[in-house]
Amino acid sequence: MKKMLTVVIGILGAIVLFSWVWNPQLFKIAWYQKPQVDTYQHFPLRVVKASTEPFNFSNDKSKGHTLDSLLVKNWEGTEVRFDDYFKKGDLLAFLVIRNDTLIYERYGQDYKKMKISNTFSIGKSMISILVGKAIDQGLIRNTNQKIIEFLPEFKHIEGFDKLTIHDLLNMKSGLKFKRVGDGIISDLFSDEAKFYYTNNLKRDLLNVKMDTIPGTGWKYSNLDPLLLTWLLEKATGQKVSEYFEKEIWKPIGAEYDASWGIDREDGLENSPSSFQCTAIDLAKIGRLFLHNGEKDSLKILPSDWIYRSTRISKDNRINTSKGLQKATHQYYWWLPQTGFEGDYSAEGLRGQRLYVNPNEKIVIVQFANRGYGGYPYRTISNHFATKPLSLKTPMDSIQNHGTRSN
Repeated sequence: MKKMLTVVIGILGAIVLFSWVWNPQLFKIAWYQKPQVDTYQHFPLRVVKASTEPFNFSNDKSKGHTLDSLLVKNWEGTEVRFDDYFKKGDLLAFLVIRNDTLIYERYGQDYKKMKISNTFSIGKSMISILVGKAIDQGLIRNTNQKIIEFLPEFKHIEGFDKLTIHDLLNMKSGLKFKRVGDGIISDLFSDEAKFYYTNNLKRDLLNVKMDTIPGTGWKYSNLDPLLLTWLLEKATGQKVSEYFEKEIWKPIGAEYDASWGIDREDGLENSPSSFQCTAIDLAKIGRLFLHNGEKDSLKILPSDWIYRSTRISKDNRINTSKGLQKATHQYYWWLPQTGFEGDYSAEGLRGQRLYVNPNEKIVIVQFANRGYGGYPYRTISNHFATKPLSLKTPMDSIQNHGTRSN
């Protein structure tokens, strides 16, 4: 029996070794499968340093305890107490900030304020922010520029001569991209898994193919933000992590280091699915948007870019209709189309959320191991909307600045 067990273990070991040698990327997909919030720790990272002068929110949790008994809707549309929503969704962190004041702060078991977690697709929204910054600095002329002006490596691929930055920001590249969700075997060979676990993003990007004419149809894809990541590297002459640290992370007053996952040492950031940070610092991105791109008197991001990112374009209304709020997708933000318009969110796998409600001056951050679905953020915003409003909205800023430019 012992001898047979040894043989079985030996055979399994040989299979594992052969799989690794034959196709390391496929082996990683099979081994890690759907990534957890801490899977990023097994791969190379590029650190984004915190500010030496961190910004701190005011603190008043005198009414925060009332949230736990508030009824909110889960993924089925069923009303549950927020306390149950937190527990059943295996939430790691939940912050509510109104008028720059932290009014609710709760962490899961063994989770702390300073703990870093993968925000997954929220990284896409960070790339959108950087495109706006690069345009503001004149490193990119406008969103109508063709990407081959920055990435001539793609001239040989049919259709790339028509592809613009605008197309990529709206996920209308027309590139073939197979997502996971059609079964285990299918997922193993999906583009989504391939580009998450690859050790050479640029090589794999150079092998993509067009499926439809750029600009003609929306399709959720990690290829579009990856191409923008490479484009930003070319336009700025810096790694995206370095550019983000200098122009966004330090200026907003981040208290803790963040990181981007990279495909290999000195490689490209895996921007669509591996941006890691603390919940409290992610809230400062929301604050930046509430304050029209400014921190105190420092202009960090053009208010015009915030408007263009978060006000639904008529061309994007039919992109998709996600969840009870029937959200569409634009510039890598999710924009609800039911009830009222004006709030928006950056969203990531397993329930990562950054929600901004300019009407109520509220920012909500949710980190989770899996999440409990639904869209409770409007209900929570209304629950805490009891104080006079004072901040300008992005719409006010645009009206004050006049017409918008590319």
